Amino acid sequence: MGKAVILVVRLVAFACLVGALVILLMSSQYSDNESLFYTDEQLQTKFTDFRVYIYMLGCIGVGIAYNLFQTVLSLSIGVSLLDLFGDMIIANVLVSGAAATYGFTLELSRAADLEPTSFFNKIFVSAGLSLLATLFTLISLISAHVALKAPAH
Repeated sequence: MGKAVILVVRLVAFACLVGALVILLMSSQYSDNESLFYTDEQLQTKFTDFRVYIYMLGCIGVGIAYNLFQTVLSLSIGVSLLDLFGDMIIANVLVSGAAATYGFTLELSRAADLEPTSFFNKIFVSAGLSLLATLFTLISLISAHVALKAPAH
């Protein structure tokens, strides 16, 4: 049972991370807000304009690569200590990217006195999916721990 649960949870975490990646990559908006850009021109704001969003992109990429690697590894050799330590590290990476993104986006929208826009909403959804992937990674961690503690038959 432990191996099947871990596989399903990893696939759900992978799906959440792919969704977060797609939404983050689609995040852009045209803005003519002077309080943010100090210009009269209409500019396009993309997620790549802010380093914290690039950090989140990196965290999501690492999470996707890890989930693919661990899925293949767990299918071939089963549950190992690598699952435990890897899940701990990846959960911290994912939550740090999501938390930094959420906090920065909230403060940016407050500081610029901006109304919620499609750009900010997409970023919030992407961060939320990354947090959801963190939750499933933690479930995988707990399942791997239980599977390793169970007596072998």
